[in-house]
Amino acid sequence: MTETYDLSNLNVSVVHRRIKHHANHSGYNTVFEYMKIPHAKGGLRSLIASHIPTSLRWRLHSLRPQAVGDEGLMPELRALSTVASSKPGICHFIYGEDTYFYTPLWQNKHKKIVASYHYPPVRLNERVNRAILSRLNAVILMSESQRGWFENYLPKENIHVVHHHVDTDFFKPEDLVSQSSKLRIVSLGGILRDLDLLEEVVATLTQKMGSDYVEFDFLIPKNEWYRFDSFRNVNLLSGISDEQLRSVYQKATLGFMPLIDCTANNAVLEMMACGKAIVCSDVGGISDYLTTEGAILFEPSSSSEKISKQIIELFNNERKIQKMQTANRVRAESHFSLAATAAKLMKVYSRV
Repeated sequence: MTETYDLSNLNVSVVHRRIKHHANHSGYNTVFEYMKIPHAKGGLRSLIASHIPTSLRWRLHSLRPQAVGDEGLMPELRALSTVASSKPGICHFIYGEDTYFYTPLWQNKHKKIVASYHYPPVRLNERVNRAILSRLNAVILMSESQRGWFENYLPKENIHVVHHHVDTDFFKPEDLVSQSSKLRIVSLGGILRDLDLLEEVVATLTQKMGSDYVEFDFLIPKNEWYRFDSFRNVNLLSGISDEQLRSVYQKATLGFMPLIDCTANNAVLEMMACGKAIVCSDVGGISDYLTTEGAILFEPSSSSEKISKQIIELFNNERKIQKMQTANRVRAESHFSLAATAAKLMKVYSRV
């Protein structure tokens, strides 16, 4: 049930962006829709921004540290009227890497500017113009792993960690669950994923258990599908509905997420909310989200042999899996639900 958030005295608006490959119930934008925060747009300036010629947009893209296309540029330009207004309030750029770049040229001193940043430090170096960070009144980070990078550019009191969230009303365990005789593993995504390790673990587990006793459901980029051409126990999925995605999680024995780096991770949160045990690389900010009560966290240098052995041992310990499933569901509800995150955001807005 959606709560009511009184934002009238704060006059909060968000510079909205939605990541195309996220499901309708996934992604960072969902909490702002849950809170019913209006988008920062409107006025003659926003109308003009929507009709900028393609040639000029191309030039504006090329000036950024890393061009992200119209999905980054246009929300920023449409927010111009809001940000330039002398009416006091807060404007929250929910994807700061992509949408906060030109705004310092016109932002009004009466407007408080907040930006959320999602990438780990190595990617922030590539995507963010550090010179403009001092114009922000606050940043919201996805994990403590980002804090040190931002402390080089902002006072500590302007840096807040509000962890990513998941729709726990939608992503939830299946009502009736029976332990299958087959090990079923789900893995998702392509950005900052260790797909070499994913491929190696598939080969190792298939060799150890046999293709009739271990099955994999993967939603990974299509240009990586070739890796699994020779495996008849790998299901490669694409373009599925939110309900189908949830069903894939629910039917899995466990989630396997080999990562190169991360701050937050939608797939990990969705697996948690669906009450799945998780085996995951211990990198970046993942320990802000997963604990050893609900996950096996392995060092990124771990071999596929070692990881496969841990997975098989876990599969053979039904009681341990059940405890991990319960722990992850409880943690998702208490720490990362839409309501929990909304309450934390309200505290930041009030402080700003």
